[in-house]
Parts: sequence; C-alpha cells; structure tokens
Amino acid sequence: VADTELLIKVENAAINPVDFKIPRAIGGKVVGIDVSGTVERVGSSVTDFQVGDEVFGRAIGSSGMRGSLAEYTVVSQDEVAKKPGDLPFNEAAALGVAYLTGLQSMKVGNVGEGSAVLVIGASGGCGVAGVQLAKALGAERIVGICSGKNFDFVREQVGYDTLELVDYKDSESMKEFRDENKAKFDCIYDTSTGSTADENYSTSVMSMLKEEGQYVQINGGMADWVKHAAGRKTPRKTMVLTASKGRKSLEEIASLLQKAEVKPHLNIKKFDEAGVKEGFEMLKGRRTRGKIVFNIN
Repeated sequence: VADTELLIKVENAAINPVDFKIPRAIGGKVVGIDVSGTVERVGSSVTDFQVGDEVFGRAIGSSGMRGSLAEYTVVSQDEVAKKPGDLPFNEAAALGVAYLTGLQSMKVGNVGEGSAVLVIGASGGCGVAGVQLAKALGAERIVGICSGKNFDFVREQVGYDTLELVDYKDSESMKEFRDENKAKFDCIYDTSTGSTADENYSTSVMSMLKEEGQYVQINGGMADWVKHAAGRKTPRKTMVLTASKGRKSLEEIASLLQKAEVKPHLNIKKFDEAGVKEGFEMLKGRRTRGKIVFNIN
C-alpha cells in the first residue's frame, strides 16, 4: 500500500460497460471499478481515513486501475468516500462510475432548480442515475427516452409521478416528440449514442436544445474521443470522461440521493464463476435495467 492508498476488504463490487471494453493491458488483470468495503490498512500519508472505516467509490490506485472483483483491493484516498451509515454496501457499490458520470454531466449541462432535462437511455445504469440526479438537483421537467416496456420500471426508480417518457421504438412518437419540443431543453444527457453501432441521437435531438443548452454524450467511437482530446469541440456539445479524484463528488451524490429519496436499482449476483459470467452476459446484452452488483464478502 502506497503512502496515499488504502487497502479495502471488498463487500460489494459493480460492473460497467467499460469493464469489458477496455483492454486488459490498460485496465489490469482484475476487472471492475465500482467498489464498497471496509478499510483494512492505510498508507503513511493518509489522514482522513482509518482502519474500520466503511467506504465506497472506485478501485483506482495511485498507479491506475486496481480492480474491484476481488476479496481485497487497493485504492487511492482520493477515489473513495466514507459511506453513510444508512447506505447499504450493495447500493454504495453501484454509485461509482454511473453516478459520478451522471453528476459531472448534469453540472456540464448546468442542471439546477427549474431546468428541463432529457435523458436518453433512461432505463440503464447511467440513465437511471441521470434521471435521479436531475430530480435531486431540482429539475422542473425530466423526460426519459427508453423502451416502452421499461416505462413502469423507470418511474419506480425515480418516484416521480410527472416524469415524461418516450418510446424510442415508436418512430411516430419520437417524431412527434421532437417536433413539439424545439428549443425546450437545458440539458440533453445521452447515455446511448456510441454504445453500439446502430444508436445515434447526436444530430436528431440537437433541435430540442435551448440556445444556451448543452448536449452531453458519454459514449463514442475512437474518432469522437480523438476529437475531444484534441479540443475540437462542437458548439453546445460535450463529451464527458469521468474526472479523477472523485471523493467530494461521491459525498455529494450520497447526499443528493438521500435528499431525493431515491436509490440505485440493483441486479445482485454471486461472486463465483457462474455469477460473474451471467453478470457480464447481461451487461453485454445492453438491455439490463439498473446496475449489476456482486456480493463479494
């Protein structure tokens, strides 16, 4: 354990698409980023944590990814936060990547009291996080795009009776929605475009942005990320790559979800060969509702 790191006994770990998309040469031998657990050892320079603290966040150490699908992992003190006592370990493990990405995207989109927010892919892990965080930040109008069969599920996760939902499989409804919502949204949070070759909303929804609005995309092909890295930014459009040192944001997320009285939806799996295989098959199928979480200890 380095000076600024913590050794964590893992209670729960969650997975995200990045866990099967990123080359293992970059991601390391152990898969998984989202983690919750108990501090077993602290580095010599760590002052904000002590042995026995219950924490949650991302399994990223001072030298890069360390993996969360393991009985123990090492994390940087800047990548985890103390877990509130009333937040279960399994729910805490679901808040890393999806909710940090969601909060960062909402802030890029200047979402706050009275905002109008459109979330594309509203039934997935990042989509549910986006809808819940938009509500917690005070958005006045929230619209989700997802499959019609998931409407009830999304409403259950948000507890938000006036949430509007549009079925992306119904081309007539989608056209009507676009025609009736020209320049109506402050933020469009797109969790779908770029996740597969056949889903692309990046041009079809731009007319629904207000003049000062922001379209925020979290997935993309190599060309998208090269353009992003080079600083070639399209007006009113931002690609979000989740920032490092997420401790303060994790604390804010836990507070926001408590305020909004919402929690992540979990698909709990056993941490064995069959359970891990099933979890990744569900994830790759791209039709999973909410987050896939493993019981490690």
